[in-house]
Amino acid sequence: MNHVDDEFNLRLLRYLVSGEGVNVNISSISRLLDVHRATAKRRLSQLFDSGLLKEPTYPFPHIFNEYPLLALVKADLPRTEQVMEFIRDESHIFAAFSCMEGPYNVLLMEFFKDLESYHSWREKIIREEKLPSREWRAPADVSIFSNRLAFKYDPNCFMTILEDEFQENDKLTLGGVDLDRSSFKLMRTLMEGDSIRTNESELGRKLGSDRKTVGRRISGMIESGIIEPPNCGFPNIFIPPDYNLVISMIEIRSKRKKIQEYLTRDPNIAWGIETSTGRYNFLIFSAFKTIEHFFDWGDKFMRFFPECIGAVSNTLLSSRMIHSVDPQKLSLGWIERRLWDIKRKV
Repeated sequence: MNHVDDEFNLRLLRYLVSGEGVNVNISSISRLLDVHRATAKRRLSQLFDSGLLKEPTYPFPHIFNEYPLLALVKADLPRTEQVMEFIRDESHIFAAFSCMEGPYNVLLMEFFKDLESYHSWREKIIREEKLPSREWRAPADVSIFSNRLAFKYDPNCFMTILEDEFQENDKLTLGGVDLDRSSFKLMRTLMEGDSIRTNESELGRKLGSDRKTVGRRISGMIESGIIEPPNCGFPNIFIPPDYNLVISMIEIRSKRKKIQEYLTRDPNIAWGIETSTGRYNFLIFSAFKTIEHFFDWGDKFMRFFPECIGAVSNTLLSSRMIHSVDPQKLSLGWIERRLWDIKRKV
């Protein structure tokens, strides 16, 4: 069965990816923390209301099979409301950051099916005047990568670092919120996907079906790798609150396999992709609490693999430079397009 060509599955996916019918089990966390349900609810609200965590959803890794082309775009765009609205609403734009590099002031992460669809999309947004004419802007600097060459994708890997910091100080401040032992335990539990439940009966009513059918379809999509079991994550997916994102292009001259294994184990790195872009063969996305931590990490990396690393190009993006990071927009946009295609064929 092709799970993503089935209309029922796609309608169900729309709920699961957006988090409808997916909830934290209050009774479970009450037992976990050994506190009253009201206290458990208050602890949970603190994590969500302060923006430390997003509410639970089903991760949708299949989107990278449907959109294997990643475009990193440095663009010269005016800061008008029209442009900001376009960045927020356009479903192909996964993330947008302010940057200051030459003539460029915005860094965009965009996903597409292939080069043809990418170029068609670019021409369409200019033709429909969603962006100002190119004659008044510097030409965009575009680098293309294949998501199918990813050797690591683990948005919640930073819990290892946060755990170490908490154990060292017996407390943790994240996003301006002081977390004690109970709050940190709760955050870790939710990010691991524990104490989260899916209301299959509610979803069945919305879909005109029954609980058993919904459960069977969800299990089938998990087994096929379309979705993963639900969990909570950071609102900016692979950037913990207050952390700085670093996008690095690295030239590996030797010991490529050993270095790839080293980077895969590294808890600072959420995403790693093999590439062949100029002299660079690795693209990695990492996050650090301070720039000093990043330079310490880089120094250790170079010393660990002497004479194996050639050129390195780093783009440092402060947490204050984020315009938008919205993986759900990307996934839901694709689901709506697939549903529309199915209805057109009927």
